[in-house]
Amino acid sequence: MEPLATTFSSLEFTQYNGNESLNETTGSSEQMAHYSYVSVFLVICMLGLIGNGLLIWFLIFCIKRKPFTIYLLHLAIADFMVLLCSSIIQLVDIFRIHDATFVIYAILLMIFGYNTGLHLLTAISVERCLSVLYPIWYQCRRPKYQSAVTCALLWALSVLVSGLENFFCILEVMPRFPECRYVYIFSCILTFLVFVPLMVFSNLILFIQVCCTLKPRQPAKLYVIIITTVILFLVFAMPLKVLLIIGYYSDATDESVWHSLPYLNMLSAMNCSINPIVYFVVGSLRRKKSRKSLKEALQKVFEEKPVVGSGENVAQFSPPS
Repeated sequence: MEPLATTFSSLEFTQYNGNESLNETTGSSEQMAHYSYVSVFLVICMLGLIGNGLLIWFLIFCIKRKPFTIYLLHLAIADFMVLLCSSIIQLVDIFRIHDATFVIYAILLMIFGYNTGLHLLTAISVERCLSVLYPIWYQCRRPKYQSAVTCALLWALSVLVSGLENFFCILEVMPRFPECRYVYIFSCILTFLVFVPLMVFSNLILFIQVCCTLKPRQPAKLYVIIITTVILFLVFAMPLKVLLIIGYYSDATDESVWHSLPYLNMLSAMNCSINPIVYFVVGSLRRKKSRKSLKEALQKVFEEKPVVGSGENVAQFSPPS
């Protein structure tokens, strides 16, 4: 079986790019479709890079650090990494730069950023769920540097998983068995038995709790952002992970398994690009009197004051600085 990186690269550069002989025999229609795909893909990536770059700058220089904003800063960095590597892969194809090593490392970093984004979204969901269920602990007993330490550990976990995939599967001419299979079993367990269930379960509890507590009031913007971001990730980004796993355990010579890869890769890029838009749209809600700038809309979200609920528990707490 071909290694994952070779399969990924061949599909991005052969199946959807079309190799030269295929383009010559099938005419210009496939070539035009390919360039249209690449153009749309690069536009999405460029807009996402600009949006996440502005978001990173804003979170670093324009707002006071809070646990929630620390998570969002790291998530924006992970999304920026995915979009940058995806753009590099497409540009390498456009300019016909035949450097397999360069492409493989770009794919590796893209997978690394993707895994980190998944881990960070889970941590955000779990922590905000705990802030609703145990508000006193979150206000008084939560460790001051918990967000920074958690982000560092999640980046390290992503390095471990991506490094194992790289060493045993991606950079090998033929993947190492049974080590490579064990690596992907480990990756599947982390993704589908640990992180995704925690993410979904936490957001379900968060959604129910917030709806019950804040029913007469406007939902807290931070929770709207979390739930929306998680839903977009599950809908747009998670299918790519599922396809890669299915493709790995299927016959790599069966190209029918990979026909949807370019579309799912584009959806994943859209997911990374849309998060800054979600923050701005949510921050601009209920602004009928005057139009607010991007900076003011984001400040409205990240510096949102506590919202008092109807019961003893408070649905929204201002995190400790």
